[in-house]
Amino acid sequence: MQTFIRCIQSDYYKFRHTFMLWIHILIPLVVSALFLSYYSVSTWKPESKISGFLEAISISFPLVIGLICSKAADQESQAGNFQTTLCGIKSRSCMYLSKLVTLLLLSAFSVLLTIGVFAFGFKTVPYVLYIEAVGVVLAGNIFLYILHLFVSFQYGSGASIGLGIAESLISALALTGLGDGKWYYIPCAWSVRLCDYLVYIWFNPSIATIGNAEIEKGALIALFTSCFAFFASILWFRNWEGRKSYD
Repeated sequence: MQTFIRCIQSDYYKFRHTFMLWIHILIPLVVSALFLSYYSVSTWKPESKISGFLEAISISFPLVIGLICSKAADQESQAGNFQTTLCGIKSRSCMYLSKLVTLLLLSAFSVLLTIGVFAFGFKTVPYVLYIEAVGVVLAGNIFLYILHLFVSFQYGSGASIGLGIAESLISALALTGLGDGKWYYIPCAWSVRLCDYLVYIWFNPSIATIGNAEIEKGALIALFTSCFAFFASILWFRNWEGRKSYD
């Protein structure tokens, strides 16, 4: 446990002097402020405003995750071509887990800040809806962090960023009829679709049966897939021997 804590502290110090921390502070503040400013003069219904806000941040997250994970991998690549990662401590798993946990903690802070600022300025609904939305967005992105860490370490930052762009486009398309019946199997669509159903159920409680069924099915698939990816990524990292620089 002490080794794990030291690894997290090390990752935090690595990020502290880069844009990594600022991107998790400034982007949430700017995004929330822009939406609140627009909604102050918009004639949209409250349901549409909340849904649009959650959709926007959910669609943008794959690209942001691609950028962040690529930066995390680049830091290790520049430190002697991953020699610190591969030989710094005895436990490869501890090194990998600290990186993943640090990124997830930063993500949690960013999501809390984004939705929290918006909730403070848009008090049309009780805060419990926003709290549920925070949980949905975070849970829906765990798999993406695991995937992008793998892609960033194995193939480089260009692959991770390119994948993030593609995922953001796919998640936007998943909101249309193209995603009906298929979004459960598209990880980048989990957050945006679950948020949509969450808002839909909140404003239409009398016809929530279908929405609840969709949420349960999507959440179950997301949970199983994320757990499988988590354990598979640990096994992969234990045997990973580094890569050549592709960037």
